[in-house]
Amino acid sequence: MKQPEITQVLLMAHGWGYNHRFFNALLTTLPESTRNTTLFVCLEAGYFPEQARQGLMIHTPGISTQDPWVHYTAEVLHSLVLAYAEVPWLGLGHSLGFSKLLDFSVRWQSLLSIHGFTHFVKGDSNTQGTPPRLLSRMIQKAEQNMPEVLRDFHNRCGHHAQWATLNEQILLTDLRSMQELNTAQALQQALSHGAELHAWASNTDEIVPLALALQCFEHTLKQQNRELHTLASEHAGIATAPARYTDTLLPLLSQH
Repeated sequence: MKQPEITQVLLMAHGWGYNHRFFNALLTTLPESTRNTTLFVCLEAGYFPEQARQGLMIHTPGISTQDPWVHYTAEVLHSLVLAYAEVPWLGLGHSLGFSKLLDFSVRWQSLLSIHGFTHFVKGDSNTQGTPPRLLSRMIQKAEQNMPEVLRDFHNRCGHHAQWATLNEQILLTDLRSMQELNTAQALQQALSHGAELHAWASNTDEIVPLALALQCFEHTLKQQNRELHTLASEHAGIATAPARYTDTLLPLLSQH
């Protein structure tokens, strides 16, 4: 039987304190037709090294293992961009993962921010965000007791990732990166090449408040005649209750 043709690539990026398995629940909710014709790829930070090293994970259903994800080095992404240059590329990032997507030179069809942001802390021109002293305090505590910080973070997100070992250096590096993070210009550059922006946020998100999401995305969305998708959900809601998102997300993943 002939395999269905790939008609789009969905490049995903998980947020801090999670890994590629964060998206498993979402993928299982997608219609079979979408699953069969989409190449699912995830940027893997490698926070939990016993599950996956830093690099790229490609969803490969049908292989003879319990885990349908297969690990590749990050350099494979360039080969994928060339191999699938003729089909649309969609980027879906959760939390910090959305800003990580903007590091890559991909001609995006759509960029989908799930509780994402282009800056995280308050600054001179950024009136919304986490006070710098709070993030600094979290970093200092993580330097002493990363497992405890991660458990507390997962509690606030509403979803606990399973892990046996931690790569604390990568976790700390990414946590520190949020002190200076500003990907607003990178987002504008991606949009100038024709990408469509869609963003989801919640007024019950303890990590990325609705006001922060609005400051990051509202102006750009209005330029594209769109609004922020708002819903009642915890920060990690797409991992625990993906059905809350699918009424607005599915049409965007099913149009190619």
